[in-house]
Amino acid sequence: MALKPAVIVALALVVIVVAGLLYWYFVVAPPKPTEEIPDKITVGLTLGLSGSYSYASHQGLWGIQAAIKWINEVYGGIKIGNKAVKIELKYYDDQSNKELVSSLYEQLINVDKVDFLLGPYGSPLVMVAAPVAAKYNKLMINWMGTGDIIHEQGYKNLVMVSTHSSYQMRPAMEMIKTLDPNATIAVIFKEDEHNRYLARGALEEAVKLGLSVVFNKSYPVDIRDFTPIFTEMAAKKPDVIVICAHEADGILAAQQLAELNINAKLMIMGFVPSLKSFRDALGNLAEGWAGTNQWTYGASYTPDDAQALGYEWFGPTEDKFLELYNQVASPGQFPSEHAGAGAAAILVLARAIEKAQSLNQDAVRNVLNTMKLVTLYGLYQIDPTTGKQIAHKEILSQWQGGRFVAIWPPEIAVSRPVYPIPTWDEKRQGAQALP
Repeated sequence: MALKPAVIVALALVVIVVAGLLYWYFVVAPPKPTEEIPDKITVGLTLGLSGSYSYASHQGLWGIQAAIKWINEVYGGIKIGNKAVKIELKYYDDQSNKELVSSLYEQLINVDKVDFLLGPYGSPLVMVAAPVAAKYNKLMINWMGTGDIIHEQGYKNLVMVSTHSSYQMRPAMEMIKTLDPNATIAVIFKEDEHNRYLARGALEEAVKLGLSVVFNKSYPVDIRDFTPIFTEMAAKKPDVIVICAHEADGILAAQQLAELNINAKLMIMGFVPSLKSFRDALGNLAEGWAGTNQWTYGASYTPDDAQALGYEWFGPTEDKFLELYNQVASPGQFPSEHAGAGAAAILVLARAIEKAQSLNQDAVRNVLNTMKLVTLYGLYQIDPTTGKQIAHKEILSQWQGGRFVAIWPPEIAVSRPVYPIPTWDEKRQGAQALP
């Protein structure tokens, strides 16, 4: 007997509704967790809270704690199934001493039973921590160990959120090419692993862009006087001086360039110009100096940036981050790039756990392989084979009128580059680098 039209319509509606429910359940709805949902997720790391890495490690810690506050208190916890799970942090002071790192990470894994790891601060210490994490197949987010060699050892459970060393100076070369295609460049670098990679990247990018490198020389790690090197360099009359240094030697280099009255149209030096100690040591002579940073406050990415790039946004905005940072940091502190990197590491890990709906190390690592995310720190995307960061961009900033402001890349710059910068004599008379 033929079905009545009304019955046919009703059956069709039932089929459509059932199909829709099945589609939602299996495709749209969040995946069900594949294991028992924990009451908390513990993340462990060591930090050089004393010793030579104290400043960067404290900043990193405050950034991590601010991000955890956002996840736990603002976001409501990591969403796994029908449960919102809070993050707990466990950390030890490694005293900036790589000899202590291995045993402390063994303790985090075997005694404290942490679920996930963050690396320590600094490439030499990450090189010690990474094999311990690999031994126990523990996922480790490397937030600020940027030596290229770290991610060339085959560690499948090591993931990076910052730009590795050999790419940190490349945006500076791009900017120089835009400002002055015929600029001549001098590159001077400290003879250590990080700064060798920094200089190598600068030199490779300069050659690639057709810039002329007229001077290229390293200096010993214990240097006390740059005069011989600077005198030799000055004879080449470079338009741009690029120095790859750490804090103490970088400040000394800038002071001696001023004393020798060696001028250039632009002077760039890694992260050192961003430090308060640099401005304090040079005063107005710091004007015009540019530096590269992984992140700088005032030039954070936003949800609108993420949408324009086709990436997912996750985490606090810059203003909210500063509010949370001030709740955990020592009085009078201001977030450095290290704080931004620490925050990014936690945010990236948290979102990956949510997407995996699991604490299984391999499941979370698989999510990290393909995840494209934007936080206030910038872009996250890795090479799935090495775990190297391939999307994050360095920010170039410059001292202009007493403020260290972002000038490159153009999409997040808050000011134009000053080129050429005032001479030393002009700055001694009070001149500032104003666009």
